[in-house]
Amino acid sequence: MRTAILLAATLLLLAGCKIDAGTTTITNVSIDGKAQNVMRSYVNGGAGDFECIKSVSGRCHYLLFVRECGDAAAGGATCDTRTVQAFTLDAGTSRHLANLPPRLKQCVSHDREPAAPDCLAAQG
Repeated sequence: MRTAILLAATLLLLAGCKIDAGTTTITNVSIDGKAQNVMRSYVNGGAGDFECIKSVSGRCHYLLFVRECGDAAAGGATCDTRTVQAFTLDAGTSRHLANLPPRLKQCVSHDREPAAPDCLAAQG
């Protein structure tokens, strides 16, 4: 009986836990099957770890931003981009950031500082 109560209490405690795995992003650019640029980020809640694993230029340029859009029903369907943080990491280094806002988006590039919100167009 004691074992059953302990098991039930454990299950109830686990049911009350919210486990958020966060978001991991890995950017891997390969040429002829060989990784040339590898960047990784992990954001969970208001904190994030950003890492420049490998880069042909020796650096990774990060741009962290949020998109804030008006209410489409009120006729304000325009969106503004707000830069949260822009930084460059040398290959083999990482950075931890706290107090990041919800709905954070990112651009990363190895050759130059990216521009938001259309990261791919900025790579051109």
